[in-house]
Amino acid sequence: MPFAITLGLDAAAAQCVEAMWRTLASRDASDDAVQLGYPPHLTLAVFANESSQARLVAAARGVMARPGLPITLVSLGLFPGTPSALFLAPVVTPALLAMHAEILAAVDGEPIEPHYQCGHWVPHITLAKDLTHPAAAVAALDPLLLPIDGLLDRIEVVRFRPVEILASHQLPVV
Repeated sequence: MPFAITLGLDAAAAQCVEAMWRTLASRDASDDAVQLGYPPHLTLAVFANESSQARLVAAARGVMARPGLPITLVSLGLFPGTPSALFLAPVVTPALLAMHAEILAAVDGEPIEPHYQCGHWVPHITLAKDLTHPAAAVAALDPLLLPIDGLLDRIEVVRFRPVEILASHQLPVV
């Protein structure tokens, strides 16, 4: 099972995203996010099975003294393909890019999925990743729900599917 390093959303912002997940599930667009059983999050990186769990945990621990990152989710996006993935896109801030770069520097040499490398990463919070009819999924969501302001307030190292939390650190609120 692969590993991921994720940033979790604060409770209020997570509730907004979960409401979108439930809407997609109730409209038969996708229940993948609900079935995952893991709260809304932004993935900093995905690593191959053979990655060093100890190095990933140490990298997460290395940034846990950083304050939580404010985030504003401003638009919907689609990763094309069959199936496609629907996501919430945040305003990309220098602080978010710096944390991503810091994590990757701390685990340099670990096998990382290409889409998560510096210069290729598209920060996002997944709404659905198994869409055969993406237009219907987009139409099911109320655009007036955006923007969503929140805080990325915890960093975790997980293995997935199913999700197993290997390390979790609350980020300070300032």
